[in-house]
Amino acid sequence: MLSFSREVKEEIVFNDFDYQCEKAILCAMIKIIGTLSLSQSGLSLVLRTENAKIASKLHKFLKDLYQPHIEFLVSRKMKLKKNNVYILRVSKAREILDDLHLMEGIGIQNIPDQRLLETDDQRRAYLAGVFLSSGSVNNPDTSNYHLEMSVNEEDYAYFIEGLMNQYELNAKVIKRRNKFVIYLKSAEKIGDFLRAIGASQSVMNFEMTRIDRSMANTVNRWNNCDIANEVKAMSASTAQIEDIAYVIDKAGIEILDAKTRQVALLRLDNPELTLNELADVYLQTTGQTISKSGLHHRFQKIKEEAQKLRQMENE
Repeated sequence: MLSFSREVKEEIVFNDFDYQCEKAILCAMIKIIGTLSLSQSGLSLVLRTENAKIASKLHKFLKDLYQPHIEFLVSRKMKLKKNNVYILRVSKAREILDDLHLMEGIGIQNIPDQRLLETDDQRRAYLAGVFLSSGSVNNPDTSNYHLEMSVNEEDYAYFIEGLMNQYELNAKVIKRRNKFVIYLKSAEKIGDFLRAIGASQSVMNFEMTRIDRSMANTVNRWNNCDIANEVKAMSASTAQIEDIAYVIDKAGIEILDAKTRQVALLRLDNPELTLNELADVYLQTTGQTISKSGLHHRFQKIKEEAQKLRQMENE
């Protein structure tokens, strides 16, 4: 079964992008997963990813835009059964980096040139490239909603945070070990971000799973609270009165402690009252407060005494 992160990435990969958006995605991905390599054949650009479909999309973008020679390698990681790493070794490195305004001295600059982020579509595509390179998002059936992307440089992390917050996502940055992590915690904001980067089907799956989970939690809360007891108030009251009467008949009310005895007598006098109403009468009668759970606990004690007495009678 695909992880939700991989599902999102593979949906983005199958989207169509225009020329300018392809450049924006490439710019982000080269910055995050790219390195420069100098050999006898000259300067080459090396890109690494653990997702074969992302590697294939990178190959297509580079061929569409620059027609370089690309050596496609697979590194098989046997240790701990980790994923394969797909490596693209790309010629025309200087031409590509110059065109994307990424060359800085002998390395790749942190902050992208604003000419690559002029339109809303370009900015969304750039964020899609960041997520494809270093993003992860929890499966929506978990209770802890979390999306994050990690980079090596602090200024670059805050640049991405700012870009995301142009869409009112309330992104934050935290340092974790040697990485800077840009993250979202709100389910609503995660959905907005996934929609912004072109993962609309994943958003739908995310929202449906979240709604199903929310509904299930709501139903559970209803089942676990006193609303259900209120609906069944009369039948519960009848059962309580039967238990009280049995205890009094077989052992006498003195077998109950003082507080439970008081509750039992109030129930006999007020068979029609709900637990809320009975708590009010208890306060008026004794001057002391008792919660619904406290009443429930007392009736449970009476029920247990009645069960013991019935068991003794049947033996």
